[in-house]
Amino acid sequence: MAKIAPPPVHQVALIQLLVLLLLSLALLPISWELAASAAVGGLIQIIPQAWFTRQAYRYTGARQVRNIVNAMYRGESGKILLTTAMFAIVFRMARWVEPVTLFVSFGVMILVQLLSATKILNRAR
Repeated sequence: MAKIAPPPVHQVALIQLLVLLLLSLALLPISWELAASAAVGGLIQIIPQAWFTRQAYRYTGARQVRNIVNAMYRGESGKILLTTAMFAIVFRMARWVEPVTLFVSFGVMILVQLLSATKILNRAR
């Protein structure tokens, strides 16, 4: 029986981390609070999404449909809980955070994820 290789979706998180690093370094000369807020906002998007991706691509093949669906539900639930918990911790403990920069960085990471995932998955076909 042939085994289906999972697509290289881990590359999405690596691309996001690279873009986030460049974004934070670009903001560092302006202020460390902006650079740190961008880094934290990006990580709040990247870490839960990486959790979801790991769960969603844990199983492959038509016979694993039930496991795939259950893994996707677990992945999405975990992603929502992680995102909520990380935002709560940051707003509770990090008084220096710049909310606008945090949310803009979070949104930019979503765009980077969508674009890089589309490109990687189209290339994998």
